[in-house]
Amino acid sequence: MKKGITWLVLAFIVGIFSSIGAVNAYEVGVEWTNDYGFWYNDPDEGWIYLDNLYNCDDLATGFYNRLGNDGWSKDFNWGDANAWEEDFKKESLGGTDYNWIDEVDFALYSGHGSPTGFYFNNDHDDRKLRGIDAHHDAEWGDLDLEWITLDACQVLNNTDEHGEWYERWGFDVFKGLHQIQGFDTYTDDDANRGEVFAGYMIDNEYTIKTSWFKACDDTAPQGVRAVVIGVCDEGYETWNDHLWGHGSVASDKTDPSCLFWAVHTV
Repeated sequence: MKKGITWLVLAFIVGIFSSIGAVNAYEVGVEWTNDYGFWYNDPDEGWIYLDNLYNCDDLATGFYNRLGNDGWSKDFNWGDANAWEEDFKKESLGGTDYNWIDEVDFALYSGHGSPTGFYFNNDHDDRKLRGIDAHHDAEWGDLDLEWITLDACQVLNNTDEHGEWYERWGFDVFKGLHQIQGFDTYTDDDANRGEVFAGYMIDNEYTIKTSWFKACDDTAPQGVRAVVIGVCDEGYETWNDHLWGHGSVASDKTDPSCLFWAVHTV
């Protein structure tokens, strides 16, 4: 079934359940790509080879199911040819984040990445969601999104020729978003990381930041640097955010003037 048709069916089903009050308050959505195996002429990085990955589906689905078991609404789980860059892209650039990534509270993407973006295997409508100092495909949080995990190499790299972390994935991206979790370095696609991450947030009720670092301790190779970036404006500090229902959550800040970059070495 094509993705657009699936969305129409899903919208109809949600409409039915909404009328009887059966839709959960909090929503999770995940996307992932395993099937690469091609050369890509990256507008920022030049020609790069994206080899196949093997565990991104399990990583994302483990996270998805664990939150679902905690009572969250499981809104979408798109993989490979159905994982689209436009789902993450802002509307002003032709994206449809308002239907997908920014329509859930917590999102996760697992696949290849670089300091200037993360990669897909199809042209809906690009193969890379870009973030550089002079161009930002993403604006997240202006609808619903609080947290997004980018389980991809180097996306939250501290400094790059295309800008510092806050120039690539910071002030122009955070429009109500609370945090991004990711990596400063290369990492692997451990099949269990998503489920372990969710478990620390749910079972142990650790903060999201602590849960991410502990999950990376358990699943990432030694020397990997895990990162969380988030809002630190007075009265809106998100470093102590918990998963909904498991502790405190900061209020949204639609135009933050303070962002933190927290790093943890495995």
